[in-house]
Amino acid sequence: MHPFWKKVEHVNHRLILPAIILLLFVIIFELFIHIENHTLELAVMIADYIVIAVFVIDLIFLGIHAKSTKFFFKNYWLDLIAVFPFALTFGVIGEFSRLFRASEEAVGVGQAIFHEGVEVTKATARAERFLKVGRGIKIGARVLRVVSKTRLFTRFHRRKLKHVRM
Repeated sequence: MHPFWKKVEHVNHRLILPAIILLLFVIIFELFIHIENHTLELAVMIADYIVIAVFVIDLIFLGIHAKSTKFFFKNYWLDLIAVFPFALTFGVIGEFSRLFRASEEAVGVGQAIFHEGVEVTKATARAERFLKVGRGIKIGARVLRVVSKTRLFTRFHRRKLKHVRM
């Protein structure tokens, strides 16, 4: 491997622990602090994307050093799930929800239009429930990143295998 990429790998390896700590702060913020300050929300979102970038770079180097594709997917499947962009996925769903809300406000006069407004209201309520579930999944994905990068799962799995072999 080129010396530049070795240096990048070394620097990224040193960034994993601070990224985990930053991710814990993001999780705590998402769970317990509900501030309507958009600047602070943007800062948390940027911090989350920085953490994901560090983990993706780490995953790339793990893939380069893996013995085979089978070995990579067998040993690093949790890392793959951890870097999946749940926030982006649910952000797109949230935008569709806003579109439904906007169409609900634009409902005019008339029985047919009113009926459609009721249907849109029901769909919006369902979409809002889905967004709440999405927020929980987003937090769960962040917790999964912490677990996958601290190797807690690997330690547990190794202990389990030792007990099975005995």
